Amino acid sequence: MLSALFTDLRVYIGVRSPAAAAGVRAFMLEAGLTLAVSAHEADVLVLDDAALHDLDALSDFPGGVVALGGPVWANALSELNLSGWAALPPDAGPVELVAGVLAAAAGLAAVGAAQAERLKPYLDDLEAQDPDSDETLAAVPGDLHLTPREHEVLDLLAAGLSNKRAAKQLGVSEHTVKFHAQAIYSKLGVSSRAAAVTRGVQLGLLSV
Repeated sequence: MLSALFTDLRVYIGVRSPAAAAGVRAFMLEAGLTLAVSAHEADVLVLDDAALHDLDALSDFPGGVVALGGPVWANALSELNLSGWAALPPDAGPVELVAGVLAAAAGLAAVGAAQAERLKPYLDDLEAQDPDSDETLAAVPGDLHLTPREHEVLDLLAAGLSNKRAAKQLGVSEHTVKFHAQAIYSKLGVSSRAAAVTRGVQLGLLSV
């Protein structure tokens, strides 16, 4: 099997749920991969939503990262200087999970099969559109329920604050602000700060 080529690959499982962690651990061992005792000695980190919010720590990690959560993590991970990453659904099966680990270890970027299939027609449509248009993502449906933190970030975007200034005001890292901004763009179906503010006003999320 392909994982036999990565016999020295060390995987650290940073999954908070004991049951989910046990499942991931079993998948890794069945594939012949080595489990690392700590993140510092690992080549690839497998993290869930709860562990992924410390993006500053991840930005210094020299190996690959596998995110078990929503597809929005693809945006966040792509902003970091990682050697490779994979964004998979939290219920990823053994084949998909092991493939994601191997892809991240090989320096590739990967998303889950269901997400890739869902994005394909949308990406095909984008090829015929102006990539600089603020309305490029306008037709993409999304969950319009913003979290309280996303509302705060959207307000600061509307106020014209840079990511760095917004991070300082909120007491978080700039990477975290970028992640929330990408989540907002995804939910609102837009591709830029200006379009997000405009859409926020249209939806009543921002007052004028």
